Amino acid sequence: MSFSICPIGGLGQIGSNMMQVLTDQGSFIIDCGILFPYEDTFAINYLIPNFENLDKPLAIFITHGHEDHIGALPHLIEKFPGVQVYAPPFAAELIRNKVEFFPRELSFKLNTKIHDTVILNNVEVSYIQVNHSIPDTYGIFLKNQKTGTSVFYISDFKVDDKNEHEPYFDFKKLNELSKECSKKVLMADSTNITSRQEKTHSENDLIPSLDKYLQEDSQRVFITTFSSNIHRLKNIYERSKKANRKVVLYGRSMKNYWQAAHAVGIVDSVDGFYDCGDVDVNHDRLTILVSGCQGDFRSTFRRIAFGQDSYFKPNSNDLFLLSSKAIPGNEKKISLCLNELSRFGTAIITSNDDLIHASGHAGKSDLKVVFDNFLPDVYIPIHGEGFFLERHNKWILENHKNLKSFKLLNFDEFNFESLSIKQREEQAPQIILGKAVEFSKESIKDRRKIAEGGFVSVFVVGNKAGLLDFKCDVLGISFPKSYSQDHFVKNIEQIAKKNYKANKDFSEEVRIKSRKLFVDLLGIKPVVKVTISIV
Repeated sequence: MSFSICPIGGLGQIGSNMMQVLTDQGSFIIDCGILFPYEDTFAINYLIPNFENLDKPLAIFITHGHEDHIGALPHLIEKFPGVQVYAPPFAAELIRNKVEFFPRELSFKLNTKIHDTVILNNVEVSYIQVNHSIPDTYGIFLKNQKTGTSVFYISDFKVDDKNEHEPYFDFKKLNELSKECSKKVLMADSTNITSRQEKTHSENDLIPSLDKYLQEDSQRVFITTFSSNIHRLKNIYERSKKANRKVVLYGRSMKNYWQAAHAVGIVDSVDGFYDCGDVDVNHDRLTILVSGCQGDFRSTFRRIAFGQDSYFKPNSNDLFLLSSKAIPGNEKKISLCLNELSRFGTAIITSNDDLIHASGHAGKSDLKVVFDNFLPDVYIPIHGEGFFLERHNKWILENHKNLKSFKLLNFDEFNFESLSIKQREEQAPQIILGKAVEFSKESIKDRRKIAEGGFVSVFVVGNKAGLLDFKCDVLGISFPKSYSQDHFVKNIEQIAKKNYKANKDFSEEVRIKSRKLFVDLLGIKPVVKVTISIV
């Protein structure tokens, strides 16, 4: 029986996590997330894995509710209507909310009974509770009933035995499921493999530092963190109450995640927080939980940092805690916000200054705990950029010389029975913008050219006798005093007249010579569009 796995996204980048599991009679999917672009990509919303060559999956299994694991799910459901989706309750609530706001109607089946083993084509699929930075996170345990080969897939996890708000990593269930397996494969998180910190901190390790800052004299303590980290929000809320502070959830995603957590019983109430209109924003003793910790352009964090918020204007009496780390690619955006806050004299504490952030991903000692409990025969690093995967593979081989370890990248199909790799043709991610619309890579190139050089539109009307009308519009170009816009327009009109042909398309000659005019005089290369109408 064939039993293999192929990453469609998530191996070679942080985000876009999606894994295809293949058997003789069909395939199923683990996770389906988005990837945020690292650079300025001109109003692109996000990237999703490429589904072009996929057959309809037997089912989709979601491990947890982070966007890099569920964000692309509506697009996959749209391609395969009626598909069965299994998800933990919190992730399921987030999926329902996401589908509700998707611009097109979707049809799918959602099952949250994840404690029952699902059997698909002689492959058993079981959920195993793990620890992470979002509630209701699970690993996936796969077992080939015919051969006894098992796979433990944990893309996002840490081992946190102190967190009071979630169950401990379920090693008991893992040991029970794997005790009679003939071959054991571990596929584990690579995100923190380069970190000097061997053991990932527990959420409870942050409490002394949070208490220290919340009990200070600052009237207002702003804290920005990932809105999905409900356990940290609960800790901050509880410590703020003890420090006699009113707590404001500020930002749409903060409220949405908390309400989703309340809907599935992870938090008891939504009534303990204050709205801005219910407090004296300048004189009350406040904790303001601020969304948008990555400093995105329209985020609440950025709006406050730049002094553009309607309610909260930063000042020298405020304290701002960054209880988060930068997702790779967002460092400049966060730094810009910190620089702006500093202009107001606001005191800033980051995770480099004190223990106010705990990662949701495994350190080396966390990986060792899982390894020692599972005792795999085969090891495959997953969830990370190519450099992380390489370092993770190297670390495993240095510590377990007799272990078989394999480094995979996207579209490397790995057969669990033969331990062989078959490389598929790689498919570029799909670009999404606007109302969840796919966008071509060529169109992005056009946008980049326009952004870098500006846009010139030339419209020529003529007949057999010659040019009748001419119009030229210029966008995104600044002109020096020595060369006015009129100077360019008049020169382009002369180019059109000199190259005019009533019986032949001369638009390319006008385009090339008009563009050369800008190159020669301004040193820029605008996109020039020439339209000719012969009447």
